[in-house]
Amino acid sequence: MKTFYYFIKAQIGELIAGVIAVISIIIVDYLNWSYVFSIFTVLISTSIIVYLKVRSRSFYFVSLKRRKQKDGWFGNGEFDYSRTSDCYSISNSDSGYIYSECLAWSDYAFSFKFKIIKHCLGVIVRAINLSNYVMLQIDKRTEGIRPHIRINGGWKAWEAKDCDFAFHQEHVLSLDNWYQCHIECVNRSINIKLSSEDGKEEIFNRQWHIPPGSIIFSFDSGDKGLKVVIPFSISLEYGSIGFRNNGDESALIKEVLIKKL
Repeated sequence: MKTFYYFIKAQIGELIAGVIAVISIIIVDYLNWSYVFSIFTVLISTSIIVYLKVRSRSFYFVSLKRRKQKDGWFGNGEFDYSRTSDCYSISNSDSGYIYSECLAWSDYAFSFKFKIIKHCLGVIVRAINLSNYVMLQIDKRTEGIRPHIRINGGWKAWEAKDCDFAFHQEHVLSLDNWYQCHIECVNRSINIKLSSEDGKEEIFNRQWHIPPGSIIFSFDSGDKGLKVVIPFSISLEYGSIGFRNNGDESALIKEVLIKKL
């Protein structure tokens, strides 16, 4: 039902234009008006459809319940449809997978349902490419959310306890249950909410700010064990959404919705 609703919402302009064209033709035929008027109406309706097709979309809904829905995603590793769970699973993906339609988006809301199978689920936002993004790791091992920044393939991570992102004891996640996640990205602020699958019980609601400035990485120069320190500027003002689980980390995902704010 939710898939049908968002399909109609996405195509509402085209459907209205088509209905107008059909009604106009019926009226022309009934009143014996000139067919020039009918042709003119069809041209107007066609122009409306073309305009709606080329304009920027304000939302995308991907149920992740069909194999062909992987076409809009790119990355490396295992991000595939699970027939037994009727959704997608993410695992063994060092780079993660991001959604190609939202690469130029800045401020947006991003929601989905998930179930952790082993360890955690990495949620990607503001992904410029597969080497530069923010990742919020919903972690069963630490019972909290660990913010990460990936810049040019290098990682900077914060522990959940240091960000006050640890779950309360009564809200510890279960490997048996599905949950909802809702994230809003506005400027440098990222708000993340977790709730039960039906949305009735709120589990987590906190805000994290992308730090300004640069992150310093040290590299082995290969010359007598010397290390080279290089600062990389944090430039994550826009970018798409996605998911990442490395190694044996595993989770299920469905009903992804991205909306411009």
